Amino acid sequence: MARIINTRSPFYVKISVASMESAELKIYIYEGTIATSPNANNLKYTLSKASLGTDNYVVFEVSELVRDYLDSKYDGEYDSYSVWVMMDINVFNLAGDTVFNWTSTPSNLQNSVQATGTATGTATNKLIDNSASFTSTVSVGDIVVETQSEQFANVTAIDSDTQLTLDDNLIQDGGGYAIYRKTYYSLLATEGYGYFEEGINPDFDEGLMMSEGTIYRINDRSVNIPVSAETTNSVSFLLNGETVYSTTVGYDNPSAPTTSEVIQYIASDGFSGADSYRERVLEAGGVFEENSLLDAFEDEIDLGEIDEVYVNYTNATETKTKILKVKTFDCSKYEPIRVTFVNKYGALQDLYFTRRSNESINVKTEDYKASVMDFANFSYDTSSHQMRTLNLVGNESITLNTDYIDESCNEHIKQLMLSEQIWMTRLTDEEKVVPLKLKSNSLQLKKRVSDKLIQYTMEFDVAADKINNIR
Repeated sequence: MARIINTRSPFYVKISVASMESAELKIYIYEGTIATSPNANNLKYTLSKASLGTDNYVVFEVSELVRDYLDSKYDGEYDSYSVWVMMDINVFNLAGDTVFNWTSTPSNLQNSVQATGTATGTATNKLIDNSASFTSTVSVGDIVVETQSEQFANVTAIDSDTQLTLDDNLIQDGGGYAIYRKTYYSLLATEGYGYFEEGINPDFDEGLMMSEGTIYRINDRSVNIPVSAETTNSVSFLLNGETVYSTTVGYDNPSAPTTSEVIQYIASDGFSGADSYRERVLEAGGVFEENSLLDAFEDEIDLGEIDEVYVNYTNATETKTKILKVKTFDCSKYEPIRVTFVNKYGALQDLYFTRRSNESINVKTEDYKASVMDFANFSYDTSSHQMRTLNLVGNESITLNTDYIDESCNEHIKQLMLSEQIWMTRLTDEEKVVPLKLKSNSLQLKKRVSDKLIQYTMEFDVAADKINNIR
C-alpha cells in the first residue's frame, strides 16, 4: 500500500549510513498513473544536507515542498486531488564517494535484499560464493555491498549460480556481502494532516476517508462518502437493516492506479454528481416531466432514504468494517445550505446547515476631496461630489446554523474549523457553489451531558469581492 504524506503536517525522511558525510534527496512529483522508476521530467527538488558532528544521519522535511503541487477544488463535482511522490537517495562519504544507502526511513524507501552471504573465493571483479543461488535471486543492475566497508559495486553479469561479475574489484575471499535491488516506491500525497497525538509521519490505511460518527442528509438527497480506493473493498448503504445500494471499490487497474481514482466518492444513489431525485433521473439519461402530481409525490416521499453506511476495508494486517450512522433532517422552512470542506484526510466532506441563515455585506473604501470649481465661469456645480469614493470593495458574509445534531459530529465540526478550503452550495434549482473563508476564530464544542441539545452557529466570509475586480 502506498504510504500517505499528509502535506499539512510535517513529513520527515531520515537517512542513516555509518560512513556517511552527506546525503542528497531527489523528489519527483507527478499526477496520473503510478510509475515504477523516476522520470526526469517529474524531478521537482534536489535537496542536499550534511550530517552534524558524529551523527551518521540526516533528516529532510518534505511536506511543504510537495504541497506546492496540490490544489484541492470543488465546483459541484467530487474529484480526487492527490499526487504521487517518488524519492531517490544518494549518500556520500568524507571523500565524496557515493555510498549506497539501504537503510532509510520510512521503510517504503528501503531497497529489497536479494541475497546475503560470505565470499568463498577471490577473482578480479568477481563475487564467488559456492553456497549461493545467484541465477534465481539476482539480476543485472543489482547492487552488491561489502558489509564491513559499506562500499558497493553493480552486478554486470550473472556467470553462474555461484559467480557474479561486478564493475569493481570489491569482494575478497571471506568477505561478507549483501545484494540489493533498488526499488522505487511512489508515496501518495494529499492535503491532509495529522493531530499532535498521532505522532510523527501519521499514516492512513482504514478505507473511510472521514472520521466516524453520525452524518446527516436532506430529504430526497444522496450522501457522498469519501473512501480510499487502495484499501476499501466495498461500501453499502442500508435502511432498517436492509441493503439499499452496494458497490465494490478499487482501482480500474490495480497494477497501474491513477491519482484521479485514489480518492473515490461513493454516493448512496450511485451518482456522485447528482443530489436530488430530479438530478438523478437526468444524469441517468431519463426525462423528468414537470407536473404538479410529481412535485407532490416528491414532497411526500423521501426517495433515497438510508440510515447506515458500511465501509469494508483491508489494510496490511486485517479486514474490518467501519459504520456511519445516517440521519435525515426534517423539512424546514429555511433554505438548507450544504458546506463542503477539505477534511483532515485531504478528502471533500459535506455538512448541512438547515436552520436560519443571515447574510450581510461589508464595504471598504478610500475617500478623497475633489475640486469642483469652474474657474472659467467662476462658479461650481452644487450637484457635483466634492467628497469622492475611491477603490470601493464589498465583501459578503453569512451566518449559518446547524440543526440539532449528535455529539459525534463534534469531530466533523472541528475539522471544518481547521479546514483551509471551504465552499457553500445553496440547495435550490440552480445550485451555485460559493467559496467561503471561516470568520469564526473559536467555537465551544458542546456535549450532550451538559448542553442537552447540540447546535452550532458559524460565521463565514465569501472568499471573493462582491464587485468583479479580476484583472
